[in-house]
Amino acid sequence: MLDVARHFLPIGEVRRLVEAMSLLRLNVLHLHLTDDQGWRFESKTWPRLTEVGAWRDETVVGRPGNYHDQTLHPENHLNSYDGVPHGGYYTQDELRELVAVARHRGVSVMPEIDMPGHMRPVRAAYPELGYEPAPLGVGRSWGVYPEVLRVDDVGLAFCTDILGEVLDVFDSPYVHIGGDECPVFEWEASPGAQAHSRALGLDGVTQLQHWFTSRIGSYLASRSRRPVGWDEIIDEGVPEGDPVVVAWRSWTEAATRATRAGLDVIQAPPLLYFDYAAGSGEDEPLAIGPGGTLADVYAYDPYAGIVDDSRLLGLQAQLWSEYIPTAQHLWYMAFPRLVAVADIGWYGADRPPYEEFLAGLPPRLEALRDLGIGHRPLS
Repeated sequence: MLDVARHFLPIGEVRRLVEAMSLLRLNVLHLHLTDDQGWRFESKTWPRLTEVGAWRDETVVGRPGNYHDQTLHPENHLNSYDGVPHGGYYTQDELRELVAVARHRGVSVMPEIDMPGHMRPVRAAYPELGYEPAPLGVGRSWGVYPEVLRVDDVGLAFCTDILGEVLDVFDSPYVHIGGDECPVFEWEASPGAQAHSRALGLDGVTQLQHWFTSRIGSYLASRSRRPVGWDEIIDEGVPEGDPVVVAWRSWTEAATRATRAGLDVIQAPPLLYFDYAAGSGEDEPLAIGPGGTLADVYAYDPYAGIVDDSRLLGLQAQLWSEYIPTAQHLWYMAFPRLVAVADIGWYGADRPPYEEFLAGLPPRLEALRDLGIGHRPLS
């Protein structure tokens, strides 16, 4: 999973990553195109998404003062900012070319349009897409913003418009609809959201997301695509559309819940969050925190928590880009850990011992260097 929303990555570098994936036989690029800090997909129907939503005025410096404290707004007095505008987006033609190049190399590109949370750029571009319209800017900090989408007919029409365009660009049978980290603060305070909830016969606004996700799942199913979502999408029950669950929070428990419900699962545990540093040394670049070493990643068992092995579609490494501002930094964080992920996916429990894997790494990393891709030093 490549997050191009927090820090925009030029399309040429995305293609370079596809080349590396092909070399490693990684077969799905999950492209995270939207988040609170930027909208990267060109929409012909809603043009202000890129005119306004693709650009933020500045970016928080270092770690924000509230990242793990959701009682504070992401933009607060604890933060400082760099004063440098940041942004960019991909045209539909650029993305069609990426899809074609990837397909030729055995890689499928699965798009993600996160909904109904992580909608700050949407709200900045089109204030009327909140139950209670308010002037907002694109997110400048990291963390979870409280401003989310209205999920009545107006919000649904917006989402199906966007997804219709997405389906015309991407040929993946899977479309990721996010579904993670959707606060209900606005809905709880909104008479419009409360009225909508009552009209639907729901017990409260907390059930609005499940209702919305089912509508979106049904729409995608009607277009012969399967919805994929982070594991929050089954918190209130299984939505319609035969969704695939990406297990990321308490991932073994989430995988168990999903497979017991007869759903397919992609394992995405915190160990495979490569925005976390590959160690705890002081010489590591700024990251969200210390993470799994190469040895830790290679030892990962993707079957943990899986009740029905046939429901495990695969495992996924995450490259969230809050602390990854450049392609060179991306390669440092991704490699060689991504090589280990590829071998787990292909060989499972039959993969060679770690020492043998290490011995075979140098020529594989040299092949990546031939593509212009660096890596974190092995020692």
